[in-house]
Amino acid sequence: MIKFLPLAILFAFLSLHLSAQEISGNKDFKISTGIGLASATKNAKSPGIDLWTAFDYKIAKHFSITMEFEQMNYKQPGYDPAPPNIPNEIKVYDNNFSLLAKYRFPATNKLNFALGCGWTFCVKQSDYFIYEKDSLNQSWLRNVSSFSSYKIPFMGEASYAISKKLGVIARAKYNLDIEGYGYAYSVSIGLSLKL
Repeated sequence: MIKFLPLAILFAFLSLHLSAQEISGNKDFKISTGIGLASATKNAKSPGIDLWTAFDYKIAKHFSITMEFEQMNYKQPGYDPAPPNIPNEIKVYDNNFSLLAKYRFPATNKLNFALGCGWTFCVKQSDYFIYEKDSLNQSWLRNVSSFSSYKIPFMGEASYAISKKLGVIARAKYNLDIEGYGYAYSVSIGLSLKL
């Protein structure tokens, strides 16, 4: 993760710097945030919350570059018997750092549609109980594990401008895990502010 941190910081700085310079009327910078539902395509027990924040810089009439931070959580079935009065489940947290290229389809002044794809670095954390049994007794030990993987995100987005600066966003995102640690998806709504 450390080797990609300078690239992320540089991208954020350039986006903010270029948005501050009004190069042309065709370019703009938006900050968006939203909430929704997240789950996994395999071995999911129940959905959880999806929280995201995105920095979007329009580089051409139909193209933009987006840097996004997303935290998804959902539950999976547990591996072992559950401790008394505790559900038999694994709490999963996906912390995604994404860089996306978006194509914006021509639409009306207020309503716009976009498709995006790119690269995601994911730090996945799992919280569950491990069951241990020997000839005399049994015990449950809490285990929190963490590992990282790379994903390819695919995103569809619809946005509606409420005013010149403020908009509403509805989106769906699917994270294809290229290292085989499971796929996750989310659907959400949010607000965007044009700077």
